[in-house]
Amino acid sequence: MKKINIAISSIILSTVAFANINVKSLDIYKNKTFINQELNTSLNSVDLIGKVRFEDIRFVNNSNCKISNVSVISENYSNDSLSSKIKEYKQKIAFKTNEITSVKNVITNLSSIKFEKDAVNLKNIKEVSTYTQKEIEANYNKIYKLQEELTSLNQELAQLINKKNSNVYSKLNYDASCSGDSKLLVSYPTFNISKNSFYEVNLDSKEKNLEIKNKSFITQSSGNDFENIDINMYTYNYANAVKPQTFKAEYLDIQEPILMKKAQADMVTMEAAPIKMMKTNLRVAPSFSYNETTTKAFFKASNISLKSGVKNAVTFSKDKYKTKNKIEVDGYASSNAFYKVDFKSDKLYSSQNTKFYLDEVYVGQSYINQIKKDEESSLYLGIDSFIDVKKDLIKDMKEEPFFSMSKIKTEKLWKYTITNNSNEEKTITLIERIPLSKHEDIKVKLISNINYTKKEDNGKLSYDITLKPSSKTTLEFGYIIEKPYKK
Repeated sequence: MKKINIAISSIILSTVAFANINVKSLDIYKNKTFINQELNTSLNSVDLIGKVRFEDIRFVNNSNCKISNVSVISENYSNDSLSSKIKEYKQKIAFKTNEITSVKNVITNLSSIKFEKDAVNLKNIKEVSTYTQKEIEANYNKIYKLQEELTSLNQELAQLINKKNSNVYSKLNYDASCSGDSKLLVSYPTFNISKNSFYEVNLDSKEKNLEIKNKSFITQSSGNDFENIDINMYTYNYANAVKPQTFKAEYLDIQEPILMKKAQADMVTMEAAPIKMMKTNLRVAPSFSYNETTTKAFFKASNISLKSGVKNAVTFSKDKYKTKNKIEVDGYASSNAFYKVDFKSDKLYSSQNTKFYLDEVYVGQSYINQIKKDEESSLYLGIDSFIDVKKDLIKDMKEEPFFSMSKIKTEKLWKYTITNNSNEEKTITLIERIPLSKHEDIKVKLISNINYTKKEDNGKLSYDITLKPSSKTTLEFGYIIEKPYKK
């Protein structure tokens, strides 16, 4: 019977030790990351990851919870296996480095041996020379092997440090009680998590479907593995200052951390993921969702496991949109034919680095501006090599004034030859620019052999052209400028 009790108690102890750091979710902003960790109300203390300031502690509860006697103490790890292993590897590296230095000194001493004529005979000189040569060679070989071992030790140490980059942890002491099945979370900032966020954009040109994936590479180096957690990825910076703080008298006393109530719906929703009522060790398939609060929007990935020190690829959204595909020629600049897609998103995407694919073929990488919800947006997917554009300057004249003439007239005219070398009909938009007059005495007149499709106030002109396969067209564009002549 005693054996059974011992087994059960050991299971309970191991479960308590395992559950000491029970991370439920992460809130990742552009400038900060927060850990949301579940507290066991039957205990009076819990370990927090990294060095946490008392004033940064926030409690989040779904119902009525009472918390008192709160304190935070920062300590150094001393006997956990990962810290001990890191310390052991650092010691091995130091010893190996010292050994290499010692062997180098031996080589230096052997190389500095001098022979005096009267002290040794020729036979001794040859024997000693042979001996020192062999010793120096053997020591160089030894240094080579030691340096290989040292390189290997440094690589293994780097992997260990990648799993836990800090020896400091914080202990949170508290008294807490919750009614019913309520769960209590503690939220605090962390510097042990890094992320590299990006979009993957792929266009299916045949089906005219645009797929946008919102992804991140996330690495956490806390020394603990996070299992089946939620990750809230916010598209903006974390900021506390939303209104002036309420004036309160200042008393010299122990300040209790802020207890966040369920009624603070927006803040709770934005700063902490929904809490699971039951913890399970079963692997659940990852999922993702898009969420909107009163004023903000964020992406959420659920059931994500982050192994310590391992770069994890996490998907936060995967959406498809119908597009209008066309070619746009930047006549005002390089005169290249760029593949362009227009679409309307049902989500808000922040500006972010993006990888572009066209029919699953990698096109390139660029930083895109914010894509607004329910507004027309455009993306470019590189140059269309099947559209050939030639731009020739056919007139460049400047008329000088004579005697009574008080104006200078300048005329520029270009000829475009656009060829569709593909086997599909293409819609091509030529974008050109006409100078704008900022003075009433400066007159600008457009020259063009076809009518523009659209003219904007900033001088941007659009010409829409449809070309059948293996066909071409020509277009003339230019302008005349008349301005006062000043001697």
